[in-house]
This record gives sequence, structure tokens and C-alpha cells, in this order.
Amino acid sequence: MAERRASDRRPSGASAVGVYVLVLVVLQIFLLTVALDGFHGYDAGLAWGAAATSVVLAAGVAVLERLIGRR
Repeated sequence: MAERRASDRRPSGASAVGVYVLVLVVLQIFLLTVALDGFHGYDAGLAWGAAATSVVLAAGVAVLERLIGRR
């Protein structure tokens, strides 16, 4: 069987999931920064908005994890 070169290989599904997880982690870190900025600036609306967005994002990740785990 012929050996495939690295340039001939297609990205796998695992690498796509890895990139997706990396983007979600970076977004969570950004939301933490925004929430702390709101907390230190005495802006409760900003802090609660960032916290709510973070919770919704985490819930979405949990749902996607369950859907992916069923396959």
C-alpha cells in the first residue's frame, strides 16, 4: 500500500473538535476578564451579563457533548 504524505492527508474530525474546544476556552477566558472588569469597575450589569453569557455557553457545550457522545 502506498504511503500517504502529510500534505495529502485531510484533517480529521478530532482536530476540528480540538479547534472548537480551543475557541470555547479562549471565549470563556475573555468572558472571565469582562466579568472581572465589570466587578472592579462597579458595573453590575456588565458583570452579570458576562456571567449569564458564560453560563449559556457552558450549557451549550454540555448539550453538544451529550450529542457527540451518542455517536
